[in-house]
Amino acid sequence: MNGLGLLSAVAFDPAIRGVMVVVVSTLVWGGSLYTILMTNTGVRVGFLISMSATFGWCFLMGIIWTIYGIGLIGRAPAWMITDVNFDRADPMVAVPQTEQLPAHADLPDAAEIMAQYPLVTALAQGAEGEGWEPATITELKTIVQPWATISTAEVMNLSRDAIEKAPDAVAADSATEALINGGGTALRDAVRADANSVREAVDAPLGDWCLLTESDPRRGEAQASADAALANADAFPGADGETDTTDYLIKNVFLYGGKEPCEPITESSMVKRTWHRVATVFQVKNPDMYAAATAVRSVQHVVPPGGTPPPAESLDDTSEVTVVMLRNLGNKRMIPFVFAVVTFLGFVIFTTMLHYRDKEAMAVRAAFSGAGAGK
Repeated sequence: MNGLGLLSAVAFDPAIRGVMVVVVSTLVWGGSLYTILMTNTGVRVGFLISMSATFGWCFLMGIIWTIYGIGLIGRAPAWMITDVNFDRADPMVAVPQTEQLPAHADLPDAAEIMAQYPLVTALAQGAEGEGWEPATITELKTIVQPWATISTAEVMNLSRDAIEKAPDAVAADSATEALINGGGTALRDAVRADANSVREAVDAPLGDWCLLTESDPRRGEAQASADAALANADAFPGADGETDTTDYLIKNVFLYGGKEPCEPITESSMVKRTWHRVATVFQVKNPDMYAAATAVRSVQHVVPPGGTPPPAESLDDTSEVTVVMLRNLGNKRMIPFVFAVVTFLGFVIFTTMLHYRDKEAMAVRAAFSGAGAGK
């Protein structure tokens, strides 16, 4: 019955039509070339030439597929769900590394960290608006991450915005006000130092884990996988009884392991980046890489028709759900690489047969010409 169901699902267009087009095109293209070669060089030689050309072309195509990750590719890298934890008091046996990761309630307060750095407070409120405070440590790290390598021109724009949009925050600290008004390399160096200090304060309690910023593409991919896991586990059922992305809020996404560093590699010098690239190439085994996304229930707002929904807010005193994922590197380039190797072997076999046949033909011609000269 399963076979009949599968056959009934196969329609003439595009499934059967596509197969027929590929088969006919291959036969016409290959057959026409082989016919031309056969009529000019003979049946056997024409076959060897056409097969050598076919395997050679397929080998080049396989190399291009392998380099660019296109064509006949394998499974792409993805996050595999290992555990959905509803209570951090219960250990996650599948991933013992999560013991180093503090619960949401034990994480440092983002507003308290920012308050310790008046310069960061003034510049952040100049960029986000006066009175702005980070709701999570992710928001705080996201805003200070680019400042670790900020240029003089960029810091001048930040200081200008701080003076215009957050004058109270600038005037709250005399040293900060002097730095912002002075500008130049002194302000740039101070911003870089404070940004690195804020990142260290955020990452210090995390052990070997690190916090991903909102702009990090690794966070987006991990969050998408966590959304699917939360929906399957029905972690935050809404009014309709099902879990939707509006029913919860992803607070933080943490990363553990892997070859790539947590912080942007572009912050390192050219020498360090080159050495890292060389070292990771010769690192045969990929270390395990985990991601942990923490989610809490969000406040439900009633939005009138045509109205704009307010920003998402987390509901106070709600349990935290942690989704732990393992990075599966897949085999995206393995299949095209095997295809390239197999077609290369075919190319070598047929060209070798051509080579030995040419040597035999040359030997026969040489013997025939020698016999004629002896007469």
